[in-house]
Amino acid sequence: MKGCLSFIFKIIVAVLIFFGLVHIGAVDFLKDKINEYMNPPQEKIIEKAKDFADLSQIGEEYSVEKDFNILKNRMIIAEHNASGQKMIMVEPKSENIITKNDIINDNFQEKLESLAKEKQYKFIKVNKIEVTKKGEMKGFNQEIPYALVKVDVTNLPVKSIEGIIGCAETENGKNIIVVSLNEAGKYSQIITEAFYEKVQ
Repeated sequence: MKGCLSFIFKIIVAVLIFFGLVHIGAVDFLKDKINEYMNPPQEKIIEKAKDFADLSQIGEEYSVEKDFNILKNRMIIAEHNASGQKMIMVEPKSENIITKNDIINDNFQEKLESLAKEKQYKFIKVNKIEVTKKGEMKGFNQEIPYALVKVDVTNLPVKSIEGIIGCAETENGKNIIVVSLNEAGKYSQIITEAFYEKVQ
């Protein structure tokens, strides 16, 4: 009986503490802190990204969404607010995964097909990759060679993606893979170039 009363008393105390925390706003404070950690303000992401890319001049039509590491690859994701077009900058763990020479080379499509097979994800299957055009654009204070590609995939809401894959080099010789993507038919090279020319 004593143990049962002790247990009930502990529950009552816990409930009172919870209501006390709610009353003084501590729960909302914790929620805000968790939300800020999961979705930091754009200014914080831009500040954190400075060692990788200066995004301070990109303009209000773009928002920087994430700066994170995945499997030791540094990645920054931005979006064109009106179209949903994504701009992705990757500092890869493996320096030679894609280089400027790969993009300029005639067999870049074969290299992409080989990478797609090698890095195939369990639920996402790349059915077809087609390089349709090549060019250069400004970004990171240099000319960036790029290839315009169309990719057909399965097990995603969008069945066909279009965009560019390019490569820039940092001052210390590291590669930065530069990507811009949208649903096929909605991709805009103008949006891509307007974004990257502001990236220093």
